[in-house]
Amino acid sequence: MKIAIEMFSVVIAITLGCILFASSISSNNQVSDARDFYNVAVNRIEDSNGNEKVIEQCVTEAEGKGYQLLVEDLTIYKEQPSKLVTLQYKVTIPLFYLFGDKFQKQGVIEGYAR
Repeated sequence: MKIAIEMFSVVIAITLGCILFASSISSNNQVSDARDFYNVAVNRIEDSNGNEKVIEQCVTEAEGKGYQLLVEDLTIYKEQPSKLVTLQYKVTIPLFYLFGDKFQKQGVIEGYAR
């Protein structure tokens, strides 16, 4: 009987550990996806030399993915356009879905497209 209780406790501990690791991996993947989208958006803005149509396209793509992309023009010299690009995203932690709560954390990435 003692062995059965010990084995049951080990199985429960392993299951909880797997749930915690899976939750951590999922939230890290969400952050990585947001960072990848941000890098692609900044590269597209830089390659287009700050074209307004490209910026609008990036903003609509961000909204489609659940992000908020803000682009502010900080150009001083016309030869060197500069844009402040801010991406706001939310990370959900799947572990809290087990308890019925939808816990989300706000993340922000800022940088310049020159």
